[in-house]
Amino acid sequence: MICLIEMIKEAALAIYLTAVRTVFRLCRLAPLQHKTVMLASFGDNIQVVASEVSAQTDSRVVILKEPGCRQKFDSIASRNIIRFSPARPSNWLKGLYHLATAEVVFVDNYHLILAACDFRQEAVCVQLWHANGAVKMFGLYDKTASDRPKSAIRRFRQVYSRFHKVVVSSDEMAGIFKRAFGLDEANILKTGVPRTDFYRSTQRVKKAREEMEMSLPQLRDKKVLLYAPTFRDSDFTIDSLPLDLEKMKDALGTDHHLLIQLHRTVQLVDTYNSDFVTHTSGKYDIASLLSVADLLITDYSSIPFEFSMLGRPMLFFAYDLEQYKVTRGIWFEYTAMMPGPVARTTDDVIRHIKENHFDYLEVASFDAIWNKYATGNASKNLVEVLYKKTPEEI
Repeated sequence: MICLIEMIKEAALAIYLTAVRTVFRLCRLAPLQHKTVMLASFGDNIQVVASEVSAQTDSRVVILKEPGCRQKFDSIASRNIIRFSPARPSNWLKGLYHLATAEVVFVDNYHLILAACDFRQEAVCVQLWHANGAVKMFGLYDKTASDRPKSAIRRFRQVYSRFHKVVVSSDEMAGIFKRAFGLDEANILKTGVPRTDFYRSTQRVKKAREEMEMSLPQLRDKKVLLYAPTFRDSDFTIDSLPLDLEKMKDALGTDHHLLIQLHRTVQLVDTYNSDFVTHTSGKYDIASLLSVADLLITDYSSIPFEFSMLGRPMLFFAYDLEQYKVTRGIWFEYTAMMPGPVARTTDDVIRHIKENHFDYLEVASFDAIWNKYATGNASKNLVEVLYKKTPEEI
């Protein structure tokens, strides 16, 4: 039964991509235009780059906003923001036309549609991946890929082949992308991930923290703990957390406040809001939450790679580490690489927080390695490289 469902799914995707390819090739007959098209799934990096392109160049910016994207793109005129989905046929056709006639295309995720978008030679497609670093394996090294049909693997490779350039903040992430997407050194742009500019600005971080403290007055005079775990396969709805919140409240509630920020695809049945806990998922952007967090509690998320830029301590609640290594895979030796203690139980978490023995030099070293090219001018540098050099120079 499962095989039959998979076959039907693959057949439907093949038909869809055939339609995309046909429309795209027809649109590609039109002249190349002086415009930048941004296909946004997450939108964080794209929002920063869109503003910079508008400020530095005369290229027209068009945003193709996918249904799950929450960014508003205030710096872009509303007429140039298209809600891009097959469920909106007119917008879908407009979006394909823009993709086929753009000089520069930015994307920020694995976008299925790219498998059928054979960009012309003069165009460049730039991947602004939604993570500044990576713990769990993805792409060609995703352990779940072995269960996929060969047609799916071919489709993955087709999508990855569209990435003419991938933007990174470190040599380490460059190496991961080359393995994950089957790319070469020539495909890597070491300008720094655009949204990291925020974390290098003391003024912007301070302002964001003040705004969060005004929005959440319960944080005042408290040490703020931010629990931000990664998404686990198929856990789209959960009714409990692996942390024992009552135990944490009893031990830490007097002078701490816990924020819970789940992955954007995860829904928590119980909000858990109390005088000790505030559930912030879907209400604030991650940069604002990190600005106000005194301590980050996470697991296999990419958030530590950005939080390390603030020089603040981290604690890794990896209660299922052995299982996760087998089911998802980790790019490196986890306990040796992560810049903070690794806890397996709620008691461990509480103990580390109470002892407060965090190695700030370890955090600084982690930042220096993984944010080598994130100097505070990443978006400016990226636009200068892409728009002020010839395609051969990029």
